[in-house]
Amino acid sequence: MPNVCALILCLFFVGEHSLQAQCGDRYKQRHFSNIQIFRDVVYSQNAPSLVAATLTTETIVNKDLVMDVFMPPVYDTVQARPVVILAHGGGFINIAFMGGTSLVGTMDNDDVQALADTLAHWGYVAAVIEYRLGFNVLSNSSIKRAVWRATQDMSAAIRFFRKNYQWFSIDPQRVVAAGSSAGAFCALHSTFVDYTERMPESYQLVPLLKPDLGPLHSRPIVELTGFNPFAGQSVLGADVDSIANAVVAYWGAIADLSWINQGGHHAPTILFHGTNDMVVDYQCAKPFSSVILVAPVTCGSYAIDSVLDLQGIRHEAHYATGENHEYWGVLNGNWTLSGPNAYWPDIIQKSANFLYDLMQPTPPLCIGPSAAATAVNYTYTLSNPQNNYRYCWEVDGGVVVSANTDSSTVDVQFYGGLNSARVAVSAIDAAGFVSDSSQLFVQLAATSTIKLSNQAIEIQLYPNPVQTALKVQAHTIGGQFYKLQVINMTGEVVYQQTITNGALNAGIKIDLSSIPKGIYYLKIANDQQCSLKKINKI
Repeated sequence: MPNVCALILCLFFVGEHSLQAQCGDRYKQRHFSNIQIFRDVVYSQNAPSLVAATLTTETIVNKDLVMDVFMPPVYDTVQARPVVILAHGGGFINIAFMGGTSLVGTMDNDDVQALADTLAHWGYVAAVIEYRLGFNVLSNSSIKRAVWRATQDMSAAIRFFRKNYQWFSIDPQRVVAAGSSAGAFCALHSTFVDYTERMPESYQLVPLLKPDLGPLHSRPIVELTGFNPFAGQSVLGADVDSIANAVVAYWGAIADLSWINQGGHHAPTILFHGTNDMVVDYQCAKPFSSVILVAPVTCGSYAIDSVLDLQGIRHEAHYATGENHEYWGVLNGNWTLSGPNAYWPDIIQKSANFLYDLMQPTPPLCIGPSAAATAVNYTYTLSNPQNNYRYCWEVDGGVVVSANTDSSTVDVQFYGGLNSARVAVSAIDAAGFVSDSSQLFVQLAATSTIKLSNQAIEIQLYPNPVQTALKVQAHTIGGQFYKLQVINMTGEVVYQQTITNGALNAGIKIDLSSIPKGIYYLKIANDQQCSLKKINKI
């Protein structure tokens, strides 16, 4: 007789149409109901910041640069999370006492703060960075130096996370540079300008009065020695890479298309732009529609898209016909009366899908018999199991009756009364990304249909969906002790206890606050009875 509970569980699974949904929805939609936020974390100390500029001089003051870090909740067990570093918009403009208004962008801008909050709820680590602002509106070279300073700061933020990856439980090979408007300039330049390349304007222009800004990736960073409260020391950080693994650019541009070349960096990139952008042209033009007459020509998403095509760099470009700058519902980073608009969730979803496709593991290769009889166990395994992966199986027309620790090998039993079945498996990596499935179709021999036991237990759950405590009451008729288990969609037991018949009949409460949101099954069983009930953890 087959394992009845396993058979019932499989019948529930067959009702789930998406293997991705069974294995996990992290990074593609809201995964956590709460997050952690750490404000004003210093990532680079004593950065020379512009406070005033003329055609021949620059007045600077040293300041510490900070970021807001958004993280999944403390109970999140994933240790190799991706991080998205966000830079705000605002045209690199700096006017004293005007930060946070419609004239000057800051790290407190509504859009980047809301985007970081969303990403953390979806499972990412996200950070919104402060970067240096300011230029002389009468000087072309001053504008270019502003872009260089800001891009140096994005580079420093990337190295900060790579240097301190263990403190944030991130994967240093999954670092994303992203930004809106001027922040997109930072993300694009920090990624595609090579280590040996420099803007001529970044060098010393006037001895002492306009000093050398240094190479793009030269800003020192903070190496953490403590976490919340944060403490650390300034280091060069030259032992970690400055280049992001991917770029997300919202209505940005680059100063020189030749920087995107075959000898440089090939970070996958996703671009968004309105075709009627009057601030940053989606082709090549001066920013601000030539209001700032000395502004240099920059090339927006359409031009970048063409070069990425020529260079064979993986990318996507999305254009909103007739839309202006920041078309997801903000004015210089802050919500308008009608924002966020319908573009907002669509842009976030497209961005998340692009990053997911980049980061998901390679599908495993399923090996096992392609012909089988029913009511007999058959072993299916993988040709290339990874030590730090888990595996999620789906069987149409059968059931997984046993599995090893990481489910890289399973025993499957097929139902009677069917002509064929399907066995599919997906890989789940250490970060929680799920691969596409590897499928094997199985021809079944005709035998009798397997019958389910009628010894079911009537289970009542409240509340369901549940956030923290779940009340369980069951009408049991045999045996003094029962095993109660909560099982996730990969077959892993995340909670269990042994309970008496009397306690089950009276009703008990179990604490589910420490498990991630998702679909689970409550299993109650002994030698005589076995039943399952679906739980929706929110």
